[in-house]
Amino acid sequence: MAGKSSSGVREVPKRRGKANEKAAICAFIVIMIHSCVVWMTVNVEKLDKGDIVRHCMYNSVCALPVMLFGAIITQFCCCLFVLIEERKYMEIRYDGNRSLLLKNCFQIFWTRNFVVRLVIFIVIVGLMIKSGTDSFDNYFLTSWLNPIPAIGVSIILYIFDFKTLSVVELSEIKESNVNVAQGLAWSYFTGYLKIILEDLKGTIDKTGNWKQQLKNKTLKCVFYAIVPLNCKVPDLIEDENEGITRVGELQPVSKNRAGMKREYTIPVYKIEKNNEPPFFVICGYVAIIDTLFTMTEFIQFDKTKREEQCRLFVRALQELIDNHYKEKCEIVNLSGENNDRLIDALYKKKREKEKKNRAEKLDCQ
Repeated sequence: MAGKSSSGVREVPKRRGKANEKAAICAFIVIMIHSCVVWMTVNVEKLDKGDIVRHCMYNSVCALPVMLFGAIITQFCCCLFVLIEERKYMEIRYDGNRSLLLKNCFQIFWTRNFVVRLVIFIVIVGLMIKSGTDSFDNYFLTSWLNPIPAIGVSIILYIFDFKTLSVVELSEIKESNVNVAQGLAWSYFTGYLKIILEDLKGTIDKTGNWKQQLKNKTLKCVFYAIVPLNCKVPDLIEDENEGITRVGELQPVSKNRAGMKREYTIPVYKIEKNNEPPFFVICGYVAIIDTLFTMTEFIQFDKTKREEQCRLFVRALQELIDNHYKEKCEIVNLSGENNDRLIDALYKKKREKEKKNRAEKLDCQ
């Protein structure tokens, strides 16, 4: 059967080719030919036979800048609609960088292909204006100076949701771009978090010392997943962070996976800071995020793309946590820079938790 190997397993598909672009070019040629035929039918009696071919070619070329102008206006309006929504996230997504926001929203106008097409468009229009024939003047003035249809098209695209990508288009995007955030988030969630969080309180109760700390409220039944934005994961938390000491671990969680018995350790740390009461936390770096940092050794994956993927990872993981283990796990975001200390972030989480508990008690009264 086609598409299957000799073992009966469906073959891995190759990357998609450029047949869609070739089809678009063919369709464009057909439209140009059709326009010429229609124009000849209407004007064949008005012109000499020697002028028919010249006027047909000229009208076809006239149509090119008009269509390109319409496409530019349509795309510009679509990008403008995107900007209206995206500007709400300028601080959290772009660190307040307005020029980066504009560049990302209007990215199509920064590409080399667009510049090449724009140059062609300007050259053609320049030649048309220089020639100044009646045929061009009539066509150009009635179509070029009326951007309303193009604006209307962009509005219709959004109102009727015509910009929704098909499954094939989404697949093409995934094939041509590095987007591993979703996969990493699911892998970490199903391969570690789900296993240790399923019965976290029961695991604490099995360890007498930590059970007592839980009763004393110096230990919370919460796992803190630490995610550095620069994707660098230290070998040992205590070596990289002053005031944080590993004091033990909960009873390991055992699980059979792929025919092997695996044990998942859950470390416990003591947090001490000047003028602050010490406490214990169950926490750990999200080790799988180091994959994004390691990828830079093998493919073109700069800092900007890495941080973008890290933010997408955090968002995907947060959604999974909120849907399944909201009270048992919290994400601690770090920049990864020296001035962004883990101990400060953990104390901040502790104060936020205490403030939330006090608010809930007041609401119950």
